[in-house]
Amino acid sequence: MKRGVTIFLATVATVAGVFALLLIPLSIVVGHPVNVIGEVIVLAACVAYVAQVMRADRRRRRQAEAALPIEQRPPRRVPRRPITFQFRETVLAFAAWFLLVATFNAFVVGIEPAANIGIAIFAAFMLATLTVTGRHMMFRLTAEEDE
Repeated sequence: MKRGVTIFLATVATVAGVFALLLIPLSIVVGHPVNVIGEVIVLAACVAYVAQVMRADRRRRRQAEAALPIEQRPPRRVPRRPITFQFRETVLAFAAWFLLVATFNAFVVGIEPAANIGIAIFAAFMLATLTVTGRHMMFRLTAEEDE
């Protein structure tokens, strides 16, 4: 019962924190600085509560694990190598996406050059990031695991 209440309260705190986070820019745009202060306080309180619950849960799990005999303890997860980005691959992906987006914006949409460059840089950055990350994730997911 107590664990269910804790999970419910942590979920409510997470939703309230995200809602407060989303309201901060709105309050700034509308011009209500007092609301921003209140939303930051709510966000900080929610983050602190969820962090406290997570730390307590981790501490409880580790204590229960430590009480088990060594042969019954669950195996520790060995982290994978981090995904690394090849510089040349990333630059080529950025350049290709920049050319595609800039050409599309210029000839199909008809955007003026100054705005086109800004839009194309942002779009190329986002698309190159997705392309390179997706490629690495695809190869990581399909790679044979070393047992």
